[in-house]
Amino acid sequence: MRNLVYAVVLLMMFSTYNVQAQDAFELVHFDTEDGGKIEAAYLKADDDTAVIFAHGAIFNKESWYFLAEAFQKRGISALSIDFGGYNNSKAGNTGKKLYDILGAITFLEGKGFSDINIVGGSMGGAAVLGALSYKNTSISKVVLLAPAGGSAIKSRDMDKLFIVSKEEGLYNRVKSIYNDSESPKVMKEYSGNAHAQHMFKTDYADELKALIIDFITSSN
Repeated sequence: MRNLVYAVVLLMMFSTYNVQAQDAFELVHFDTEDGGKIEAAYLKADDDTAVIFAHGAIFNKESWYFLAEAFQKRGISALSIDFGGYNNSKAGNTGKKLYDILGAITFLEGKGFSDINIVGGSMGGAAVLGALSYKNTSISKVVLLAPAGGSAIKSRDMDKLFIVSKEEGLYNRVKSIYNDSESPKVMKEYSGNAHAQHMFKTDYADELKALIIDFITSSN
């Protein structure tokens, strides 16, 4: 029953985005260091910049199509992944999602991208933080919507944007991670208690979308 409800909710939320994006992406697969095999939607563009999208626990790669396609229309490629255990992605033997993020980075590096960025929400944000603390990467910018745990980012070469609702349960944890992270960094707080990707269902969804796009595309 839980899986049925999950499927229905996703269908209702993102069916319009999926229809629009079906012709825009290619399904690709890559291996992870811990033996996993990840499926992802690859939206190719002409620039040497790319964005990885990492979903939250009740979402999947399709939940990011609307934003991935927005980047593609601006000439920026996107890679929206399904974590191991979601859809057709197989988890590695460690079960650690940080390896899925690292595999996505390696995939894009293999495609020749020199400017790689990441957007992660909740569970996906925690996986991003885990990957960045586990191994030094060449990530340019990272956007984290209420990461559900993880360590502060110590890199001073990476631009960081933390986004969180003021009244949500993870606010204090996100604020602590932000405070302990090195500059350059920005924290954007919204009113209400919408968590991570659920923020795209609020009345400020368009503003949030524009914020993320502007952050990634702006020059330093």
